[in-house]
Amino acid sequence: MTSATSWAGRHLHFLGIGGAGMSGLAAIALTRGATVTGSDRADSATVAALRAGGAAITIGHDASALPGGPLEIVRSTAITDENPELAAAVARGDAVLHRSELLAELVVDRRTIAVAGAHGKTTTSSMIAHALHGLGLDPSWVIGGTVRSLGRGAHWGGDDGWLVIEADESDRSFLRLHPAISVVTNIELDHDAYDGLEELERCFGDFLAGSGEAVLPTELVRVAQPGTAVTAIDLPAGDPLTGVPFGDLEIRLAVPGSHNAGNAALAIEALAQAGVDRADAARALVDFVGAGRRFEPLGTAPSGARVVDDYAHHPTEVAATIEAARVWAGEGRVVAVFQPHLFSRTRDFAAPFAEALAAADEAILLPIYPARETQEQFPETTSGSIEAAWPWHAQAEARLAPDFDAAAALAGSLAGPADVIIVMGAGDVRAVGERLVAATTEAQLVHADDSAPGDVPGSSEVSGSVGTDRPAELVADHPMGRMSTVRTGGTAQWFARLDDPERVVAVLAWARAEGLAVHAIGSGSNLLIADDGVAGVVIRLDGELGATRFDVERHTLVAGGGSRFPQAAASAARHGLSGIEFGVSIPGTVGGSVRMNANAYGGALAETLEWVEVATADGVQRRDPATLGFSYRHSALTDGEVVVRAAFKLTPSDPATVKAALADLRDRRKATQPSGIKTFGSTFKNPPPWPDGPTAGQLLDQAGCRGLEHGAARLSPVHANFVENTGTATTAEIVELMQLARERVHEAHGVWLEPEVRTLGAVELPWV
Repeated sequence: MTSATSWAGRHLHFLGIGGAGMSGLAAIALTRGATVTGSDRADSATVAALRAGGAAITIGHDASALPGGPLEIVRSTAITDENPELAAAVARGDAVLHRSELLAELVVDRRTIAVAGAHGKTTTSSMIAHALHGLGLDPSWVIGGTVRSLGRGAHWGGDDGWLVIEADESDRSFLRLHPAISVVTNIELDHDAYDGLEELERCFGDFLAGSGEAVLPTELVRVAQPGTAVTAIDLPAGDPLTGVPFGDLEIRLAVPGSHNAGNAALAIEALAQAGVDRADAARALVDFVGAGRRFEPLGTAPSGARVVDDYAHHPTEVAATIEAARVWAGEGRVVAVFQPHLFSRTRDFAAPFAEALAAADEAILLPIYPARETQEQFPETTSGSIEAAWPWHAQAEARLAPDFDAAAALAGSLAGPADVIIVMGAGDVRAVGERLVAATTEAQLVHADDSAPGDVPGSSEVSGSVGTDRPAELVADHPMGRMSTVRTGGTAQWFARLDDPERVVAVLAWARAEGLAVHAIGSGSNLLIADDGVAGVVIRLDGELGATRFDVERHTLVAGGGSRFPQAAASAARHGLSGIEFGVSIPGTVGGSVRMNANAYGGALAETLEWVEVATADGVQRRDPATLGFSYRHSALTDGEVVVRAAFKLTPSDPATVKAALADLRDRRKATQPSGIKTFGSTFKNPPPWPDGPTAGQLLDQAGCRGLEHGAARLSPVHANFVENTGTATTAEIVELMQLARERVHEAHGVWLEPEVRTLGAVELPWV
């Protein structure tokens, strides 16, 4: 094999040449004088750039397009043995190289810094290349993403410069590399090439042992083999936009996210091992604007919302990206658009994905990007698998979008001028962000239908329609199972999402004229919907009526009736306002919380409520809370009265103190309540003489009801007062389970428990 410095005369044919890892190697091969050909399944800007550099590339994988030999075929693990070009090349005796073998040739030719880890390796290696270039040290780099400040993901620099690369553990190919300096960002199971975490850590230990110096977080020192030269650091935390202390330095970046402060610390120490002064390295990172598809700003949506693209495709990455978006949004909201990558990963991490995405204010799920897998291999796995695992207490709602157009439209309708829309995934989800930015008129972004396949989105012509003045927002026969966090129930006769109080009034007036009952629902927690569906009109508040705004000088929060109470509580904390911290433990909307006079952990809604605006068929009225007839878990509001807004009088407080209180309440909830499963929250009210007597959960526990099952319904093994839908439970099964539990408690304690869950439709309760 020729050396990396003399590739003239080689003919390298890259399969999947447009991929992030392959395209960089192909670009360097062109620079080194090799003849470069290749193929990919689709055209792209990356393919166009390689063609402009001299590569001959065909679209589609076809044996007839394989150039005449002899060739060196370059493949990645994503290319299967059944690839027709690969099979033809093997049959005629062409050499086949894994991309890591070609990369290893470059490592032999240059002093190399190799960055490995489950998350952050692209950003960390980009930081190192950016700093070396900024300091005039003429580096080379091969990175699985564009270094935005340098305009490319691969470059071959001077003979004396350092080479910066990513080392991929997903297929164990990083074991072929023996760099001068290795960096490990983190270790987490994310691929099926390993039997478990122990084997993965052992391979990382082998990788470190094969390098000269190793830089890694302190908690990972345990994976290094004896004799490995290790520099261990405690990763800093904080917002690098404003500065994060790191020893005697300060880390400042032009990108947000506490995880990026940790990435920068690893980059600085790797640069120090390469002979760069640590202070110079920190200064060189001040203008680092990120890697391509790593929190990359794309522009603004028509509403003024900022649009950001990110490669996050693992739950840990998704959580970190949403946290960074939260910092960047400031007082605004975060709308997350997520495209799952691989059916297998979606199947294995559905619940962690749901937990991570639920930290956004709104979450939109696209169909799975299959990559090397097919739906036929995983017939039961879809994006709905994540929705099915959605935390019942989430502040965000999971909305399914069938395609990019629907996702762009929905995100554009949900996000206001102060908000951030973050599109995430390892597939082609960037196109959603690009479509948002490209949209020039409001007409291009209509409200998307976020309903399941088979819905009738916004149809104004429905068989049997009554009256011609029916409000256009009403949809007939709308499936309601997805509107409840326990995921049971039939269809609604009529359904509408409404974002304006006057439209609420119009729907209520039409329903009164038609003699139809009206039911307002929130986020679907605390709701049990009849299997036979719901007669009348069901409405849900959205848009402006799902948002919050503040008058900080007056210490007042005004929340739409459809806004999530946990979201409102978190937003108040960010403004340094105290009084509704307990709301983080109430999974419903503000309107639903007012209707039920919700409270939790010693907090009481009525104590901070200043006024409410209530829509009826006759108009909108502002009411004093004293007129609402509050009692335990009850108000005097009827189905024909809809809370469209509520104002809370809060108290100035230190934001850090309020956030700490929120975190404590979240931790208490997670420790004592089930997550990642379909449930509607508390099933029964605490009976008198509570709070001086036992809770409903304690009585159920003592009566042996924890884990009690009936069909696919179960009382949670974590908290007996939570009903769980373990698969395909019906509302009837849940009601029957509730009655079994009531009978056990009555037999053991002489107490008949009363349901806390609200029913919708003709749900037959045997005890009524």
